[in-house]
Amino acid sequence: MFSILTPSRNRPHRLKTFIDSVYDNADNINNVEILIYVDNDDPVLDQYKDMQGYRNIKIIFDKPVSISNSWNTMAKISQGNVLIMGNDDLEYRTKHWDTLLSKELQQYTDQIYVAWMEDGINADKHCAFPIISRKWYKTLGYFAPGIFNFGYNDTWIYDIGKKINRCHYMPHIKAEHMHFSANKSVYDDTYARNRTQNRGNLYHKDKTIFEQTESQRQQDADKLKRVIIDI
Repeated sequence: MFSILTPSRNRPHRLKTFIDSVYDNADNINNVEILIYVDNDDPVLDQYKDMQGYRNIKIIFDKPVSISNSWNTMAKISQGNVLIMGNDDLEYRTKHWDTLLSKELQQYTDQIYVAWMEDGINADKHCAFPIISRKWYKTLGYFAPGIFNFGYNDTWIYDIGKKINRCHYMPHIKAEHMHFSANKSVYDDTYARNRTQNRGNLYHKDKTIFEQTESQRQQDADKLKRVIIDI
């Protein structure tokens, strides 16, 4: 099963578009679950509550936490053998994406990899929405590191993948990132919340954290290397 871990904030309509794109392009919708984390202070909380029971989704309503920790909360209750970083400004474009992804991951018999789809912005230059196995998750004990305010979660996972030479880009499977910076959506309050409002530019803060934690990523890479060697 695939588990797509998806935080959302003040975007129920965009979230629904994302959900529909995932299921409408999948071969086996029963093999895909979408977990959603919604803050219990969300300004349109009732609209999210109305979505409960919609297709094969599970919504967690809980206190506001960093997006990094929200991904970990979703990962803890996920059922899939493959964990996928999702977001409410993504739209899956490729038919049979689930079948294609399964075929791509079969080559990793030890189940240690960082894979990613074409997002329409980064291509092979950056793993914007990482895909990892449950074995990876159990070995390290987390999906996202939990230390960031907002950004650099994908960069963290990607960096570990590079350290163990297990990065796998899939240009023929597209999950398009409808991001404002690429003029694919409007700059809304959810984007602003993490960039220019009271907390300042969280990306700048997280860049500093990332640069100060190289040794931790190396330690985690070493854990995964030991698993690969044991196979």
